[in-house]
Amino acid sequence: MELSVNGRQRRAAQAVKNEPRAEKPPAGTGAAPKRTGSDKADWSQAALAFLREMDRQSMEEERKRLEAKRQKNGELEMLSKSLDVMEKCRKIASRIIKGDKVPPQDEQFLMEADPEGYKLALACRVPKEKPKEWESVLEEEEDGSGGETADSTEAAETAGETAEC
Repeated sequence: MELSVNGRQRRAAQAVKNEPRAEKPPAGTGAAPKRTGSDKADWSQAALAFLREMDRQSMEEERKRLEAKRQKNGELEMLSKSLDVMEKCRKIASRIIKGDKVPPQDEQFLMEADPEGYKLALACRVPKEKPKEWESVLEEEEDGSGGETADSTEAAETAGETAEC
């Protein structure tokens, strides 16, 4: 083993001589030597693959978000329908308690939707000499336009009754 600097230089020169040399193209041809792994096309392909993966992930997240939103909308829809049924039952029970006449289909609806509320309404019923005959709450909701006037009339009567108590 040589410890001198000259020995190292000689070994390096021998190693360079033993390597096979590629012929250099003439300087004016413009052909650049190919470098593996650092070509612009390779870089752009890698970038394209990365962007596609990121796009796929974002689309997957968006799909999950939409699915969760649909599920929440379904729950909200169910709660909204339940609230509508409760509101109809409240109106019917209020009319029965006041001693007014309600259509048989409204009584049937209250009996099916809220049996305890129906029993309570019948137990708390205050008889009237001249009971008011109401149209069906169920028909009001289907019409859509008739609900506003009946609600305001009922609200005014309920407010008057509340003040009397």
